[in-house]
Amino acid sequence: MIKSFFTLLAATISTTAWAAPIPPLQTRLVATGFDQPLFATAPNRDSRLFVVEKGGLIKIIQNGTVLPTPFLDLSGSVDTSGERGLLGMTFDPNFVDNRRFYVNYINKTTLDTVVATYQASAAQPNVADAASAQTVITIAQPEFSNHKAGWIGFRPGEANNLYIGTGDGGFRDDPQNRAQNLTENLGKMLRVDVSADRFPGDTTRYGYAIPAGNLANGNPGINAEIYAYGLRNPYRDSFDRETGTLYIADVGQNNREEINIGSAGANYGWRVFEGTRLNFPDDAQPPNHTPPIFEYDHNGLGASITGGYVYRGLEIDGLQGTYFFADFVTDQVMSFRFTGTGITELTDRTAELLSPTGISGQISSFGEDGFGNLYLVSINGRIGMITAVPEPEGYAMMLAGMVLIALWVRRRERMCQD
Repeated sequence: MIKSFFTLLAATISTTAWAAPIPPLQTRLVATGFDQPLFATAPNRDSRLFVVEKGGLIKIIQNGTVLPTPFLDLSGSVDTSGERGLLGMTFDPNFVDNRRFYVNYINKTTLDTVVATYQASAAQPNVADAASAQTVITIAQPEFSNHKAGWIGFRPGEANNLYIGTGDGGFRDDPQNRAQNLTENLGKMLRVDVSADRFPGDTTRYGYAIPAGNLANGNPGINAEIYAYGLRNPYRDSFDRETGTLYIADVGQNNREEINIGSAGANYGWRVFEGTRLNFPDDAQPPNHTPPIFEYDHNGLGASITGGYVYRGLEIDGLQGTYFFADFVTDQVMSFRFTGTGITELTDRTAELLSPTGISGQISSFGEDGFGNLYLVSINGRIGMITAVPEPEGYAMMLAGMVLIALWVRRRERMCQD
């Protein structure tokens, strides 16, 4: 009987560990006092967190403290009207060796998108070398102040190629149908090779090459930078740091918010489609429309999606592979798992992650640090880290009791065998 009890207990403990249920989550406030923060990121395995403010400053949180000197100040170069601003940042995969990083902003003089590269100072690693600025690419923008997207990033294992998400440039209904126009770089996911300075004799230009596998593949009638197209405003995108899967969260217009999976040559349908909804029935329907893996209408979850990340941190058991996203209008935070063909475990995380005293809403972005931990970035100036709720004392005592019982049972078994 004793042996049977021990076997059952061991099986129970083993099953519990194997299932790795997701514990209750919370948002732990990390820092406050930012001015319209739009993004947070870090180099791989780096303990600092870099926070991007709309007005042009990049600040560092180090050991729980916001450093007084900005990492980079672009406030004199950035236009901030409407959805313009300093919109994106990413670190070169070889940042440890080359100190190089990239930013995406709207230029105050031209009102065009500029993607530029800088280097961190060799002598002062918490300060960027302002004199190292070089332009990678400039993308012409129409006069409208919305739909500027702004995300940039590198796919894990693809160190040479920088991905750039662009919106259709505004106004409503993409009046020039730029997202479907393959001679325009707006409403697209672009991909360029930034492995080397293409203008070594020019200190202001860095340039790029065209990687193999983009849409054009030598076709002169298609812009060579285009990787995928048919996007309205892919404001926040991300790569799964384990699988390399590209998640594209595209902000909708009046009806649908959507999440797409990035793939070379894909056409996500805008403006003809808004998600799976036919938006312009009089336009020619694209035969190669790639539908979203997930969408929601404006009668339920919200009206302005903020894309997030797949959790790959090591701190929260059971959460591995879970994708997070939010809605800026309704202040909801959600998660799901992507199976490769569809989604499972769609879960409302709002009650867990938002609170009046912590991150209360207005999620302008998610962030990911150098170890795969995820953060909520609120435009009201607060940054919080998604963590597990500490186990209650009673639960910990129960586990300790189970261990003691197991030890007692083992001792009894030995005595019976003797």
